[in-house]
Amino acid sequence: MSPTPYIVMFSPTENGLTTPDHKKRLAELQASGLNVLQCESAPALYAEVQKKFQQGFPTVAMLAGGHTENCAAATYLHAMHPSVGIAAAVERVDEALAIQLLQSGVDNMCPRSASTPLVVAMLCRLLARVSRQDISHVLPMAVAPKGWSLQDQGWVLSSPEGIRIPLTTGERAFLTTLVAAPDMCATHEQLLEAVNNSYAHGEPPARPGRLGVLVSRLRRKFTQHNIEMPLKSVHNWGYMFTGQVVN
Repeated sequence: MSPTPYIVMFSPTENGLTTPDHKKRLAELQASGLNVLQCESAPALYAEVQKKFQQGFPTVAMLAGGHTENCAAATYLHAMHPSVGIAAAVERVDEALAIQLLQSGVDNMCPRSASTPLVVAMLCRLLARVSRQDISHVLPMAVAPKGWSLQDQGWVLSSPEGIRIPLTTGERAFLTTLVAAPDMCATHEQLLEAVNNSYAHGEPPARPGRLGVLVSRLRRKFTQHNIEMPLKSVHNWGYMFTGQVVN
């Protein structure tokens, strides 16, 4: 028997459809035979998609937030699971906004006012694509590696449990420098130089306190995934990576 496919819908209450319209849309999608789960926050969306992938269910994310929220969610999801199907409901058809969504990882989109049959057809095509993917594309993410690893040219940190954490430009430079250093320890100055060099020329250099902000944001990402951050601050010196790293 084939695994049950799921639609995970991202619909923040402050930016999504009005409550009556949303309930009506949700009911109509479910009446069409789709398994639809609703998430009202980005962390809930990421956790649910991660859960479905770990369980082996074909999954499509339907983004119904504001444009900026949808782009951010699509970027994160695509980095976590490149094979996930991503659709977006847009307020209006605008070429520039559509390009931004596509560049963020969205596969298809439709107006918020689109009929339910059109939305169902779009989601079913995405589910068909996801379901047809060779299992070899899914297994590397489902099987946990033996340690931490930087993947996708260093833009994703993968945990021993197989959880993929997308990194910003500064975070990528910070972690790449740290794990490449002897004993995976680096000074504040070395890390700050790496972070500054990672950004485009002309931007003001980051101050020493910026490292603390960067690490704090990283810690929030780890907390969202309920995993312990493998970083340790060495007082008045720098940072060390405490996890086991695999190539």
